[in-house]
Amino acid sequence: MSVQTVPFFSGALYARKTCNVYLPPSYAASLDRRYPVIYLLHGLHGSEWSWLQNGKAQETLDRMIGEGQLRECIVVMPSDGGYGTGTFYLNWYDGTGRFEDYLIEDVIPLVDDQFRTVAEASQRYVCGLSMGGYGAFMLALRHPELFGAAASIAGAMISSKFLAPEFHRSDAGRMIGPVHGVYAKEYDLHVLAERAVSLPNRPALHFNCGKNDYLYPMNVGFQYVLEALQYPFEYMEFEGEHTWDYFGGHLPEALQFLERQWALTDC
Repeated sequence: MSVQTVPFFSGALYARKTCNVYLPPSYAASLDRRYPVIYLLHGLHGSEWSWLQNGKAQETLDRMIGEGQLRECIVVMPSDGGYGTGTFYLNWYDGTGRFEDYLIEDVIPLVDDQFRTVAEASQRYVCGLSMGGYGAFMLALRHPELFGAAASIAGAMISSKFLAPEFHRSDAGRMIGPVHGVYAKEYDLHVLAERAVSLPNRPALHFNCGKNDYLYPMNVGFQYVLEALQYPFEYMEFEGEHTWDYFGGHLPEALQFLERQWALTDC
């Protein structure tokens, strides 16, 4: 029930970074025990501190573990790479930054090296809010060998086929290139889900969204896409807007889903 701030050097970004790591109650005493891991991603304009300062993540984790709703686990809260208003956790088309590589090749190996993790996809999950919800699904669908499940809270379920006007950012072309180009398809959640649906190790997916959230139509649309693909998923919707009250308030549903996925691996 402690949080460590871990400094490290990112070779992918050639920059010094930090991530926050939540350690479960028995970590310091049980020196032979290894733990499953959740990567918890922040949203636009956020940082590695957002979930702790705004989302009350530590309090939620302490409570759920204490009440037996979530097994003891390590929870890693990284930065998205810290460029501009948000990187969306992907390798930018124009070469500005390799933010996907930073997560995959810097952060994950660092955590597996410095902490007693179970370094297997079945024990490594990813969850996020808004931009981080997109990042969680994108990373899991692109890297099923690394992530066994993903959860999104009010996520930006982005597809170039249904790109909402709000996401026609001035830097969108820098991130994904031509909207209907080959590179953009590599980061299109609809395309990635279609590719992953037939995989034996496809990631388990949970997403939830508030009915008054401006991203609600994108979440409903993604639900229809997964249904058409016959990709198994869990979707929930609640009253709420795109606020920290919603994000922090519905983190438990995402964590409960991830716990159920771990329970399946226990069988």
